[in-house]
Amino acid sequence: MSTNRSDDQKLARLTSGMPSATASFFRSQFSRRALLGGMAGFGAFGLGGVATTLAAPAGAGRPKAITQQDLPADAAPLEDQVWRVPSGTGNAVTVDFYERVYERPALADVSSAALVILTKDFEIIEGAATEWSGSEDGKTWTFKLRNDIMWSDGSPLTAADYIKTFQYAADPEHAFDFAWFWDGDLLNFSECLAGDLPLEELGVRQGVDEYEVIFETVNAAPYLPAKLLYSMPLSKAALESSGPLYNSNPETAVSSGPFIISEWIQDQTLTYVRNEAYTGPWVVPMQKLIVKFATPASWYTLYEAGEIDYMEGPAPAELQLIQADPERESEIYQGVGDFACLYFFFDVTTAPFDDILVRQAFSHVIDREAMKAQIWGPQANIAPSFLANGFPASNTEGLADIQAFDPELGKQLLAEAGYPEGEGFPSLTMTVRGEGSPIEVATTQAYGSMITQHLGIPVELQTIDRQAFYDDMNSILFGWVSYGMDYFDPSNMLSVWRTGGRHPWSNADFDAKLAEATVFLGDDAERIAMFQEAERILVEDVPAVWTYFVTPIQLIKPYVKGAALEPDVNGIAAIHWPGFAADSTVSQELYIGSDAPSGRQ
Repeated sequence: MSTNRSDDQKLARLTSGMPSATASFFRSQFSRRALLGGMAGFGAFGLGGVATTLAAPAGAGRPKAITQQDLPADAAPLEDQVWRVPSGTGNAVTVDFYERVYERPALADVSSAALVILTKDFEIIEGAATEWSGSEDGKTWTFKLRNDIMWSDGSPLTAADYIKTFQYAADPEHAFDFAWFWDGDLLNFSECLAGDLPLEELGVRQGVDEYEVIFETVNAAPYLPAKLLYSMPLSKAALESSGPLYNSNPETAVSSGPFIISEWIQDQTLTYVRNEAYTGPWVVPMQKLIVKFATPASWYTLYEAGEIDYMEGPAPAELQLIQADPERESEIYQGVGDFACLYFFFDVTTAPFDDILVRQAFSHVIDREAMKAQIWGPQANIAPSFLANGFPASNTEGLADIQAFDPELGKQLLAEAGYPEGEGFPSLTMTVRGEGSPIEVATTQAYGSMITQHLGIPVELQTIDRQAFYDDMNSILFGWVSYGMDYFDPSNMLSVWRTGGRHPWSNADFDAKLAEATVFLGDDAERIAMFQEAERILVEDVPAVWTYFVTPIQLIKPYVKGAALEPDVNGIAAIHWPGFAADSTVSQELYIGSDAPSGRQ
């Protein structure tokens, strides 16, 4: 489509305050389309700790100014309540989940109110919703909203904002990069995404009034409250008046959360300040958030220079420097992250990896123990399968032998496939994402060397832009990636392997077992057993070589305090996923102590 003069003027105004990469992305979106115009069946969701009715007070929305008296006695002055974190460079264009998931920086999603939020014990509690219930067949879920949350433009947060947000996600013109997450789940989402039904037919609608929103699903969805952790709404009014990416520009930013963007200098800094119009229920100590863009390899330098308060994934040598100082060991935290699994994957539809013997051969020549000792140390646990220890349905012990390190067996399998000692094997490139941590880089290099050593196959490493990597993942022959949970249920982790998911692998038995377990409304133990059967099919068919479960090391300055850093129900102390965001309690539980240096910016 072409734009007229008034459209061009509006576009120039909307992009005037945006970072250059964001403005470029916005213009590409605009060129494709005009600016947007306009009996409860469950008592509790056992796996995710979800209560279906959670009461919370609600009342008329008035801005709630935080004072020093609202902070703990050992807190620094309000003006020093500043949280500074690093973020990678090069791919950030938005701070909103429902704009682009894979092009957000650190501290995205702090300007809205998710329906539910996650505690450090991985329990779902009330967010913008005060209560919710599921129908007897598990296909209709009703969420009642607080009536005291306002957008910073003075309009109330209502069901209309959530409805518009989900319609935007299903809009084929938007080309949402995380659309798969709801595809085939929400009623009519797939049809809307294909352009076969109008967006108004999507299974997200208003209930009895503007403070009730109803979600309808294709099948029974006992996991839906947990999945709605990703329900951070866009403002319907702002989306229609200012268009996509309105929150990337301080001049058009609108917030229903405790923070609002104040400045974004591309690949340098992103700054949020307190939303003075915030009327929500959460007391958040921090007054300013600063994201400093830098390559991961330089984060430790920033941390040591006192320019950031937190970082994740220090290189082994960096970690050893702090471990060597007894007075600094308290700065080291180790969590479970998002239960992520790191793995090497194959395009099983293309030779030579369409042969399971080849895939099995590759799976038996990775020495996970050696790489853990030499590269990962405490930052990961060995992954013989996909679901991490501690995650529902994990079965690492039962699946440990399937891809065990056995280079002689690997050589035998490769010979059976017709490539003795690697002879005749086509040239091989391993594709990895740009901006990888030093540890990830070392891992890909080490596995490439092991393939060459044990199978006689030279491996070339190719690094490509992260967005290009995700866009082309289905066509990458041999690559390295990770996946962590989006919500605390096996259906989430395993669903990325279903037919039509992020990889071209397809297995009818796996699909059937996964589908059966996902919608099962009976006993939790029986449901877990179904998921374990599905994972066994996955591991045995070797669409991937599992490597490590990430147990990320966090470095946190000693003056950072709060309940978020105290041990959880499992005795683990760390800033748990999803971190400082609208769908987590971390922002309510973290503050800067009085022992912090003043004037930190």
